[in-house]
Amino acid sequence: MSSTLHELVRLAVSAAKSEAGSLSLLDEERQVLKITVTVGLPEEYVKGCGDIALGDQCCGRAALHRKAWIVADMLTDPLFASAREASARTGIRSAFSVPVIQADGKVLGSLACHYRKPFTPTAYEIERNHLFATLIAFALVRDADHAQAQSVTTQA
Repeated sequence: MSSTLHELVRLAVSAAKSEAGSLSLLDEERQVLKITVTVGLPEEYVKGCGDIALGDQCCGRAALHRKAWIVADMLTDPLFASAREASARTGIRSAFSVPVIQADGKVLGSLACHYRKPFTPTAYEIERNHLFATLIAFALVRDADHAQAQSVTTQA
């Protein structure tokens, strides 16, 4: 992944005053999100979350419903059952995710900020992460366009 994506996730984490963050990208064929960029997340948590089905956990729900999704306490939220054990083992207690959507409306993934205590973000924090998600979408499209141009040049 590009350093730009890592830096945008890092900036989102910092702006949200969170302990960690992640960027999960959509595997369209399998209809799952794969955690691709992490900042401050324990590896055990990432492995425990695994590939995230669309509609599961906060990242999968944000991507499926195309809106911010909050899990204020992973240990009690029934919609976070699939990764509750990873939360309990690592101390990651809450998160909020926003979808990463490119300009034509295609969902590319989700951006999440994670906390070690129960937490509910403000409307301002959610809106700010939507802006970071938009920048990430532009960076992903730019990287894909660049890779395609390189492929065409190499084939010529």
